[in-house]
Amino acid sequence: MVKIRSNLTSANSFHPKIITYIEFDKEDERPSEDCQLDLVYELPASVFVDPYQLQDLESSIGKATVFGEHDLELPLEKVKEPQGSLVFLRQTSSSPVVELPIHNRYQRPASDKIYQSVTIQPPYAGWTCGRAPWPVLDHPLLPKTEAYPRFIPLHTSQQDSLTLFVPVGRVQDRQWVTLGTFCVVVWCTVWIASSIMLSVKKRKRTEAKGKRRKSD
Repeated sequence: MVKIRSNLTSANSFHPKIITYIEFDKEDERPSEDCQLDLVYELPASVFVDPYQLQDLESSIGKATVFGEHDLELPLEKVKEPQGSLVFLRQTSSSPVVELPIHNRYQRPASDKIYQSVTIQPPYAGWTCGRAPWPVLDHPLLPKTEAYPRFIPLHTSQQDSLTLFVPVGRVQDRQWVTLGTFCVVVWCTVWIASSIMLSVKKRKRTEAKGKRRKSD
């Protein structure tokens, strides 16, 4: 049996990591040469990954393929895919530790709490055998096709779900936040306008001095 255990770091922040430790037994060796080991993460809508960041980390976490919602800017109430996202990390090295960086979406403001708990199922693993880039899984986020290879799930030890605590804004502060944002926008607009005016005046003075010198 494969031992896969995961935990969270910085679980109370907007940018935690899922750290996964993998231990193989001899009986879990690769079934054939065309089989690749995939780690599978099912992430709720409150959490997302940055595909571009995962590309930069390919040498340490494996080749990433992401299905579902991964828009980097949307708050939770604007997410179009309520089922979240599905992340495959195809292992390209024998590293026993994989660190997947994830990001929390902004939650709806609340009046009775400052943190929102988010539950994440621990990742699981399996062998993808064949030439297609990802495995066959019965999951609504995966496109339906018969061209995919077979996926051989590895029997792993049971583990409890992972829990994040995402900071939540207070409803009582909404008016102050709106007022503060408005004041900052107005101040920035005035500052930009005054900077442009000063720059124009300075340029005109410089041009006037140049004309006087030419006339002299």
